[in-house]
Amino acid sequence: MDPGDRLKIREFVAEQLRERDDHAAFADGESLIKAGRLDSFAVVKLVMFLETDFGVDFARVEFDPQRFDSVDEMAAMVEEARAG
Repeated sequence: MDPGDRLKIREFVAEQLRERDDHAAFADGESLIKAGRLDSFAVVKLVMFLETDFGVDFARVEFDPQRFDSVDEMAAMVEEARAG
């Protein structure tokens, strides 16, 4: 994945965390949903972001909420969508 795309995902996730007054650092592989840092409303926003900004079609890419648990998982989903 292009480093700029990964950075774009990180920035969007950081924005979602800030909206919840969570300013702590996070690693790309860190669990964000299981840790309670992101909720289901944030997942909906992430779905819309990935569809709009990266063209991920969730009719073709398996939708599993666990795939939104980390930046690494989201980046892998984008790569899968691009591979077709």
